[in-house]
Amino acid sequence: MDIEFIDRVDGSKRYCQLKAGPNTINKDDVKTIADHFKDAINLAKTNKIKVSFENFAVGVIYGETKDLSSHYQRISKQYHHPVLIGEEFWYRLTGDAKFYFDLIDCIAQVAIEADFKSKMDEVIIALSESQEIQDMVKKLHQ
Repeated sequence: MDIEFIDRVDGSKRYCQLKAGPNTINKDDVKTIADHFKDAINLAKTNKIKVSFENFAVGVIYGETKDLSSHYQRISKQYHHPVLIGEEFWYRLTGDAKFYFDLIDCIAQVAIEADFKSKMDEVIIALSESQEIQDMVKKLHQ
């Protein structure tokens, strides 16, 4: 598990596998995640800890439910584990209904304030001077 937390909405304990976005897993990942959760549930039962499928969730850092790939949908439909995405994930983690949008605003502000022009200029110069790019230019002009 990547994180465990007390769900600020329903008070349940969550064991959460984090994923970056709504299209970041493939077909094989679904079974791997489900098996990992199953093993954790069995271990909890062995240790007499009460857990259910609902306690084990996939947390998707950004996006909306409508954007979830079919692979994420299988996790909830076939294996009965919640997939918490974007606004819902952050709300359950923090208890702050606006946290997700505040986070997006902060990230956007940092991106606006960051000046990448000088670094971009350096990269362009380095690429233009590379032998590979110069060879490509020569081939284009032949």
